[in-house]
Amino acid sequence: MIILKNLRLKAANYTLKKKLKKFNRQREGHNFNTAKTAGILFTPTDTTSFDQVKQFLHYLNDHKLQIYVLGYIDNKIIPESFLFWKGINLISRKELSWNFIPGNELVNDFINKPFDIFFDLSVQDYFASQYIARLSKSKFKIGKFTSKHDTYDLMFDLGENIKLDSYLENIKQYLTLIN
Repeated sequence: MIILKNLRLKAANYTLKKKLKKFNRQREGHNFNTAKTAGILFTPTDTTSFDQVKQFLHYLNDHKLQIYVLGYIDNKIIPESFLFWKGINLISRKELSWNFIPGNELVNDFINKPFDIFFDLSVQDYFASQYIARLSKSKFKIGKFTSKHDTYDLMFDLGENIKLDSYLENIKQYLTLIN
């Protein structure tokens, strides 16, 4: 089972590397005052993290940003408590190809929108969320620190015990300071 999963991940990484060779995006720094659109990618693991993201959405709404939200649930079934929030699109493992690549129209539209700011709020590392983040055409990408790739324009080192609420507070603080 593990061997099959590793084989599937190798195929996924090969596909992603191939797409990244042709990938090009326009980079442009933004803060809460200069941005008009924001894309949010997140991987909720429980209702607490889901609620924290919803609070962050209210914060972004207060800054008059047009927000697009995509969540990846690493399960075949999306919990009912996540389904009833208007404006939050969710995908699950069901929407992934055999090699873990998300490819439905919702995901492709999200990837191809050139958001002013892209927030990767994924605390867990899943190939599906990495795929979306790395191929996003957003102008200014924000995410947690990683030495595996150079996807993000602004990274936050969250340490071993990653807490979404402190991550969100750091984002708010730094984007308020950036000119």
